[in-house]
Amino acid sequence: MSPKKVQGLVLVVDDVEANRFLAQAFLEMIGWKVAVVNQADEAQAFLKHTIPQAMLLDVRMPGISGDELARLLRADPLTKDIRLVAYTAHAMPDEVASFLDAGFDAVLIKPVLMDGMKRVLPFVNA
Repeated sequence: MSPKKVQGLVLVVDDVEANRFLAQAFLEMIGWKVAVVNQADEAQAFLKHTIPQAMLLDVRMPGISGDELARLLRADPLTKDIRLVAYTAHAMPDEVASFLDAGFDAVLIKPVLMDGMKRVLPFVNA
């Protein structure tokens, strides 16, 4: 059975609980439905049954990093069209460029403000 695509859903992947909580709060205020997981392998398990419209991925996590996961998602026909946003404290221009090269659509620098979240993940349920 193939995974179900869910419009209006964003999957937040971050190993820090406070970051997941803040991202979820902002995204829900914008209008998104939100699912959260702690790390990349949990995200991969989630994607076996549900394909979100977007993902907010912490770049530096134990195990599979966010940029490594982005490359895997872009290579998979089932997940290649998910909007991917890097969620990171790494803000140097060469780091941001490497995230975009990994397949991210946008980069959101921590600490996150609501305006930044709206800019990279405006709610568009289409």
